[in-house]
Amino acid sequence: MDTVQGVIQRAFGVFEVRIETAGGGSSEPDASLSALDRAAAQSLRREISGSQMEGTKETAGPAVLRKLSTRELFVAGATSGQIGVAFSVLAVGSQLFDDFFSDDFVRRLVETLAPNWLMVLLIFIPVGLLLAWFLAIAGTVLAYTGFTLSREEDFLYIKRGLLERREATIPLARIQAIRISEGVLRQPFGLAAVRVESAGYGEDAGVSTMLFPLLPRGEVQEFLAEATPEFAVNPALQKLPRRALRRYVFRAVFGYLVLALAAALISFLVFQYAVGLLAFFLLLPAALYGWLCYRDAGWAFEEDRLIVRYRSLGRKTAVAPRRRLQSREVRRSPFQRRVRLATFLAEVASGSGGYALRVTDLDARTAETLAGDLAPAARLEGA
Repeated sequence: MDTVQGVIQRAFGVFEVRIETAGGGSSEPDASLSALDRAAAQSLRREISGSQMEGTKETAGPAVLRKLSTRELFVAGATSGQIGVAFSVLAVGSQLFDDFFSDDFVRRLVETLAPNWLMVLLIFIPVGLLLAWFLAIAGTVLAYTGFTLSREEDFLYIKRGLLERREATIPLARIQAIRISEGVLRQPFGLAAVRVESAGYGEDAGVSTMLFPLLPRGEVQEFLAEATPEFAVNPALQKLPRRALRRYVFRAVFGYLVLALAAALISFLVFQYAVGLLAFFLLLPAALYGWLCYRDAGWAFEEDRLIVRYRSLGRKTAVAPRRRLQSREVRRSPFQRRVRLATFLAEVASGSGGYALRVTDLDARTAETLAGDLAPAARLEGA
């Protein structure tokens, strides 16, 4: 059960109540009431959750676990890594340029700037990055102002939003996995965000829900112990075998090499310059990225919970209890068989799709043992 309070609803002191069920998953809620006052919304929430006290005794209400401060809000925006999304907004906005200026003006502008295209790039790229950064901060402020996480019995409550205030309900029993994300801009400062993968919840099926947008990495386990005790585990992770390093570096370099060749070809054919060849100087950073992916990858099976760590751009750690796993699979490509490696894959339910916990290039025998250890308890007892 979620509540949403838009600008007009705030003026009248009412809330829209949206109710989702496990059989949902569409963009629309299963049921909604567009104008309830706070007392009625809270009463309905207690009735649905079954937490209403008998008689006339009042409930104390949800206990606040953590609230995002103003300073943390702006730090979260500045380090969110959503510059790419903001760039897409700028690209869409740039299409309006054609609506305000004539084709003749645009043509003359291009002819004027074309001879100095390198200088134009050196000016516009930093300006574009700066604007995208400010847009990312603004988007975070709009979405997460007043972010407050509370808990009452077996339910978590999230309040957030500047213009449109939202209050979401997450039943602890529906949480399938926890994901700790350390973005590229956050990891050097020891900061992380925590998300939940929840089955049959939310209007965006298959999309994780933000549990808290910014935390010091050292406080994550204490935070999880309060909010979701089942997922509070932090064992030493087992590393990948040394022979997997070559495969990680090769994948990173090969993927970037294809992009570099494309950039060189386009620069020569379109601009008649070989400036695209400069992209090949970034092959060493690409190899370094592959090494980082290898170094950060790891796994553990502790206290009946699977912990997986991996890197995309940022570093991510996922935690899922064995009883939440929907499937377990070991995959081996012909190239992996040659070096006795395998990919282990486990999935948990999340919306109408799923969320995968993956470890790439671990020892093949270890992968088979891990798949057996993670088999359902009933199956193990029967064996």
